Amino acid sequence: MLIRAADQQVAARLEADLWDLPGEVLSGPIHIWPGLRHDPEAMALDLQGSGYARVNKAVQPGDFQVNSDSLMVIRRPESGPGWQVPGGQVLVTFRDNKVASVSPESPAILPPTQLAGVRGAENEARTPRALQDFPEHLRHAVLAMEDARFYEHPGVSVVGIARALVTNVISGRTKAGGSTLTQQLAKNLFLSQERTFSRKANELLLAFALERELSKDEILALYLNEIYWGQSGGVAICGADQAARAFFGKPVDRLSLGESATLAGIISSPNAYSPLRHPEVAQQRRNIALQRMADEFWLDAEQVDAEQALDLEIIPGVQGRRAPYAVDTLLDEVEATLGQGAIAAQGLTVHSTIHPPLQRLAEQVLAESMAKLEAAYPRATGVQAALVTVRVSDGAVLAMVGGRDYGSSQFNRATLANRQVGSTIKPLTLLAAFDQDPELNTGTLLMDEPIVRKANGKTWRPQNYDGVFVGELPLRDAIAKSRNIPAVLLAELVGLGPLQEHLRALGLRGATALPSVSLGGFEATPMQLAGSYTVFPGKGVYAPPHLLRAAANQDGKVLLDREPTPTRQASARAAAMATSVLQSVIENGTGSRAARFGATGNIAGKSGTTDGYRDAWFVGFSSTLTVAVWVGFDANGSAGLGGSKAALPTWSRFLAGSGTTSGTFPTSRDVVEKDTCVSQDWVLGECSECRPELYTRGTAPVFSCSEPLGATEGIGELLERKRRESQSKDPVGPGEPAQPKPASKSRWPWKWKR
Repeated sequence: MLIRAADQQVAARLEADLWDLPGEVLSGPIHIWPGLRHDPEAMALDLQGSGYARVNKAVQPGDFQVNSDSLMVIRRPESGPGWQVPGGQVLVTFRDNKVASVSPESPAILPPTQLAGVRGAENEARTPRALQDFPEHLRHAVLAMEDARFYEHPGVSVVGIARALVTNVISGRTKAGGSTLTQQLAKNLFLSQERTFSRKANELLLAFALERELSKDEILALYLNEIYWGQSGGVAICGADQAARAFFGKPVDRLSLGESATLAGIISSPNAYSPLRHPEVAQQRRNIALQRMADEFWLDAEQVDAEQALDLEIIPGVQGRRAPYAVDTLLDEVEATLGQGAIAAQGLTVHSTIHPPLQRLAEQVLAESMAKLEAAYPRATGVQAALVTVRVSDGAVLAMVGGRDYGSSQFNRATLANRQVGSTIKPLTLLAAFDQDPELNTGTLLMDEPIVRKANGKTWRPQNYDGVFVGELPLRDAIAKSRNIPAVLLAELVGLGPLQEHLRALGLRGATALPSVSLGGFEATPMQLAGSYTVFPGKGVYAPPHLLRAAANQDGKVLLDREPTPTRQASARAAAMATSVLQSVIENGTGSRAARFGATGNIAGKSGTTDGYRDAWFVGFSSTLTVAVWVGFDANGSAGLGGSKAALPTWSRFLAGSGTTSGTFPTSRDVVEKDTCVSQDWVLGECSECRPELYTRGTAPVFSCSEPLGATEGIGELLERKRRESQSKDPVGPGEPAQPKPASKSRWPWKWKR
């Protein structure tokens, strides 16, 4: 009866899933290009997380070798949802902590790396492998240390049991000694760790049952996948493959002889002999294992001497969660659809869009900038921050930092903190205005003077941040210097209703149709703002930001697919003209300090500051990335700092390290450049300032800067005429701005006239 019960227990256990394999969160494929802030050790860490082997000389796919200023990797061809990594060798060189060159192609594409494991209640990390994946010297080392007669006994060693019995009698205590490898496997799969004679008896019955059910090779494979090898990063290391990754940074099939002997040597007490915590002891255990292999004639004396003479080199594997704010967001999104706990329960693989080098850069520059901000401005002590960067081409979120310290606050300000956006909204209004009226140009003269508006029975008197009105100025300067009154006039030109629709189509769902929308009087998250700005370098195409690419089960079946869906929201003409204006923000506007923090080249952006300095923003882009940075207090306190002081340094340092500022912004064949008079002495009829400005093709003036300008319809007159036309059809309250229809063509240049 006992034998039959053991057989049934073993059969049932082997028919079911032996282990709850953990789920995992992966980054996106890793692109490497010259200029990216990166170094060989950081790149090695990513490759280890991809299952690649760090070796002294790379010889086969899946190998890489690290030198002082270069890294060579031999890629394995592989693919996943929306990505493909070709095979072949890649050489990356480094200089001054940046990528200096990439060959044979640039950018090089490397496989995704693990950001986090998602484990069940047992909290075990395990990667099962077939017996042939375990090197012969590892199998011999384990057998030499644990059960040299494994292939000769029927599952139980009489000699071993007798030896253990004598030891127990002499010591007066019950010690579980004399176990064969099969007995150890039986204990791990079926029994507790208690040391009693009854448990030992059950262990014997189950060992015999295992031997009847499985071949010796199958038992050895199960053992090598099951055995516990200690703890790393608070996670139980189970199986030889996971141990190889944790201690030596490589999969099990790439272990050297000495590394295999080390793993075999620590099985009996893995935490006490851990190479991570006790490398000297682990080296002693390695030497013992090597000698035992020689005793069993699996090594000769020369091999033993050569290996024992080497120092034990430990290469810790990737530990803990990387990009923790992003990982939390991904888990929430997947489990909101597939069910709570589905990732761990089903062992799902979650494919993200995170780019590890940019993620590291974002975390580093945000921490650095906030520390310097607090040192320079004590009032900013304790301030929080968030950063999001989005790929222009498809909206992929490449880096996300939701706060200064995940350990002290897991609240993700990048996705959950809805804050007023302030002047970061002005470029999006400008885009709509350019798109709506081809007569508008970057040199159009606007007026900065007091205005009064009424909405919902309330009077609104917008002010400039400095309390000063400067009078007439060109549109380019109005945006670059972040003047509020011209922004209000542009919003009225577009129409508050159409402007609301435009902003919501760009992902800013909190946009209103109130006059205050023109100055960012509504809330959005950093992720939403970063996404909305893709419309500028994207030639009018908006790429909705997304962090999740797909989720797949262990068979590779995709259960969730978030394929990007960019949409056109403005003309390429309007985007090119607006981008040119935003470049002026960096050149001589509120973003002119960017160069102090290393950001030069083709970059553009806009600062934003809300009432009372509660929110500080800088949002902008290179040709391939958009970046949004927010700085403020969670409880709406004020550091007394605007976006150009509080947020711009982080934004600038990030773009400087991204290696993307040498790209070129897209242009449009519908845009022409012409020297334009933007400031004139109207008494003498002479131009006092002339500079290139952009026009829609066919609308540029025919006269030159040296010729006086005649009186033309100004933007103020245009607005008044449109209001009168609108009132005759759809009256509004006294003094309340109407929502005008698309503008009719007007003559160049507009000039406010009273």
